[in-house]
Amino acid sequence: MKQILCLITLLLLVGCGGTGPTDEPPEIVYSQDLCDSCGMIIDEPRFAAAYVLTTGEVRKFESIEDMVSYHQQHQDEVHLFWVHDYESEEWVRADQAYFIQSDYIQSPMGGGLIAAASETHAHRLADVWHGTLLTFADLMDGHEAGESHSH
Repeated sequence: MKQILCLITLLLLVGCGGTGPTDEPPEIVYSQDLCDSCGMIIDEPRFAAAYVLTTGEVRKFESIEDMVSYHQQHQDEVHLFWVHDYESEEWVRADQAYFIQSDYIQSPMGGGLIAAASETHAHRLADVWHGTLLTFADLMDGHEAGESHSH
């Protein structure tokens, strides 16, 4: 009888302590965690990106372009996509960020892609980098800088 009670208690604890998705940004240990796409060490927060699956599992990337490419290839069920604001290095939900793509930006994988937390900030960065503004939907649809709206 004691074993049955222990088993029921254990099952209840496991059932209640699920590891579902969170709305909090994931943690990346820089200079230690590896990019899920290319396998390289993630060193620079300003370029890093990640997404949280509906299961709560996290995929981490060295660059925004790695994240987009990986997702297009794997079609994971994603709860939230995350990117860093290029200047503050703070996490921003990708669907709320603005993206700048420019040949002058030297991102880790060569896609020349950075994110900004605000539209005003994005316009300023686009001017500085002679870049094109993109939305997250543009990126997920596979648009390149030349195919999207310019600032």
